[in-house]
Parts: sequence; structure tokens; C-alpha cells
Amino acid sequence: MTAPRRVLRESIRVERDPRFWTTIANDPAVRAALGETPPETIGALAALPGVLPLAARRGGFLFVMLSAGVLEMHSLFAPEGWGREAAGAGAAALGFVFHQGAALVTTYEVEGRPRSKPPHRAGFAPQGDWRAGPTGRLRLWILTKSAWEASPYGRPDTCQPPSSEG
Repeated sequence: MTAPRRVLRESIRVERDPRFWTTIANDPAVRAALGETPPETIGALAALPGVLPLAARRGGFLFVMLSAGVLEMHSLFAPEGWGREAAGAGAAALGFVFHQGAALVTTYEVEGRPRSKPPHRAGFAPQGDWRAGPTGRLRLWILTKSAWEASPYGRPDTCQPPSSEG
């Protein structure tokens, strides 16, 4: 029998400085995925009271409060942060929001953009069919707190709060 693989967690922080997010959104590889949304609009979201902006070194996640305990997650990473950094930061960010009382996290997969698909292994489940959206055809995914806790990523021993440094 082999030991379970340890999930690496990136260090995350609350980052409300719009310049950080605008810089990430201005990367040509990221900007192409934003459609008509100007990068400055993405940066401005980080300062809104209903948004929790959790950042790693080369990107991060904007959690938008939809209602009490329900958050919509948007990910934004420069190409250098794709892969291990994004996965580790995602595990840390989701662990944090569930630890803070979230019951449900939603996100969207954009058809034809494989990096937008959330990991089944973390407990995400698709909901419904593809439908037209502002950046292409979208599919809704949800992650409940109980599905997160049952996943290999949802172990409480590796959850740590983000720093408030920017």
C-alpha cells in the first residue's frame, strides 16, 4: 500500500491592491481569456467589499459573495503561475473560505479552455449543460463544503489563513 500523496499548498494573502490584479489581467495570455472586460475592471474588483481577493505570487482567486455562505470563484494566473502554483493556491484558498464559513463555492468552466475546468478530485461537480456566456460557452460547477472535506485537498491539517500583507 502506498502513502497518500501530500497536497502542496501555496502561500496566499489577501491582496486588495488593484495594480496586482490589473498586472495579471494585462498579461497577453490572460487578457485573451477576458473577452471585452478591461484589465482595470478586474483590478477594481479586488477593492469591493463583497469580494475576497486571495493572491499567490503570480495570480490568485477573486471570491464574490453571492449570498450568505455562497461564493463565486474566479481564477486569474499569469502563465508562469499555471500548474503547481495555481493548484496549491487553489487548495489553500478553498480551505480558507470553507474554514471561514462558506457552504458552497461555484465557478464556471469555459468551453475550449481546459485550465478553467475545476478539479473533480477536489470535490467539484458539474451542474447542467453548456450555455452562452460573456466569454464563450460556460458550464457551472459547484463545490460543497462536505465534498471539499471528503476530498484529498480538504484536510484541515494543511489549512492556514492567508496573510494580510500585500
